[in-house]
Amino acid sequence: MKKEMLKTEYGDIYYELSSAKEKPVIIFIHGVGMDLRTFEMQVDFLKSDYSVLVWDLPGHGRSSIKEQNERFTKQSADCLNILMNELGIKKAILVGQSLGSMIVQHFQIKNPKKVIATIHVPGIELTSHIGSWLKIFVPFMMFMFNLIPNKTFYKAFGKHRAIKKDVQKYLSETMGRVGKNLALGITRDMVYDLIDKSPEPEKAPLLITYGEKDLFFIRNAAKKWHRKNTGSNCVIIQNANHIANQDNPEEFNKVLIDFLEELEKK
Repeated sequence: MKKEMLKTEYGDIYYELSSAKEKPVIIFIHGVGMDLRTFEMQVDFLKSDYSVLVWDLPGHGRSSIKEQNERFTKQSADCLNILMNELGIKKAILVGQSLGSMIVQHFQIKNPKKVIATIHVPGIELTSHIGSWLKIFVPFMMFMFNLIPNKTFYKAFGKHRAIKKDVQKYLSETMGRVGKNLALGITRDMVYDLIDKSPEPEKAPLLITYGEKDLFFIRNAAKKWHRKNTGSNCVIIQNANHIANQDNPEEFNKVLIDFLEELEKK
């Protein structure tokens, strides 16, 4: 694996890249409070047959972050574009986990010709537009989250997003490094993304996955997204919560490779 740090206007971005001949690049984008290790089991599974790029979002893992005036989701999509240009990646299959799913969609809206297909683990469609009236509740929601003691916040983050104890521990530790302030700022941006209207991205092959034990509204949003997009794939990952690719990597990897092999046939 090539391991490098790239200086950008958004901060120093750490990435790891493995290359395989004659195969498309698969780019993984992790969720809030995590880092590129989220996809370790997917990278190990794919790297001998596919080119794989994993990276730490600004302010996560080994990446730094510079103050910006735009939403974290949009700046991260721009950051991904810079990274792809630097590495000479013209097109890629994008895999986004939660926050990563939103970043994938923002990237797809601005750079449709660079997207071969998208995979969401899980995801909520940006164009769902949950209603502008909810904006009045966002400051109150952030205020309530801020009242939670830091250690309790980090522990709860892991406990309520994964089934496996080792995954819960990983999530709590990485969130502790990211810090509550940045995490809540990103969460606020994600909520506003779902409130504000977004343009429809160009159509591309779409796979939506979600854990059977994830929150109801996330499972429901995934199914709604699938119904709206004729020809998309939607798969439930058994014995898994929000971080389905870590809770049940064997089942997720099988779903992933099946989708990738179908893409190759088209």
